[in-house]
Amino acid sequence: MGGADRRGPGAARWVDHPRFSRWYPYTERFLERAVGQARRQQNAQAVGRTLILGAGTGLDVPALGEGVAALILLEPDATMRRTLARRYPDLPVVAWPAEAMPFDPESFDTVISTLVLCSVVDVARVLREVARVLTPGGQYLFLEHVVSPQPGVRWVQHGIEPVWRRVGGGCRLTRDVHTAVTHSPLRLTACDSARSGGILPVIRGRAVRGA
Repeated sequence: MGGADRRGPGAARWVDHPRFSRWYPYTERFLERAVGQARRQQNAQAVGRTLILGAGTGLDVPALGEGVAALILLEPDATMRRTLARRYPDLPVVAWPAEAMPFDPESFDTVISTLVLCSVVDVARVLREVARVLTPGGQYLFLEHVVSPQPGVRWVQHGIEPVWRRVGGGCRLTRDVHTAVTHSPLRLTACDSARSGGILPVIRGRAVRGA
């Protein structure tokens, strides 16, 4: 399994942002200042067979706790996959979108997403897939930037979102992740603010699949 780049049919047409993916690694220092501590706290909860959605450049990997028994990285962007292959040559990387994962039902004990739901095509579909691939009682750990609860900031987010999406690899500033998870097949067990203020407020949470 080590180092495999497993391409799903037509995966490339789901995500193809070569310019964004090339400059994204240069933002890592800013990202870690903003959410690094929250990322480590979230990922320390991972146990068992674990899947990272939208693994990107692999920042979630070193934050994982010792309870992880096996790890698979899901990343549909080719440029990001090349970075993952260089950094983690022994880890399997699967080139499928989160909306249509190639895994059997009940394959994972933990699924992780960090700053991923902003750029997927269909959040509800992703969450249904997460529920499908989790084992009964399995957990979904998420750390996501979201629409602001402040009307003024929310107005700015909506105003700049069209340009932001073009330069940010499809990233949307106005996703309401809390509501999406609440209305998904998963049961939300924890959710709080990891970073407030500005146009990128971040929430973190945990949801589980029922038995």
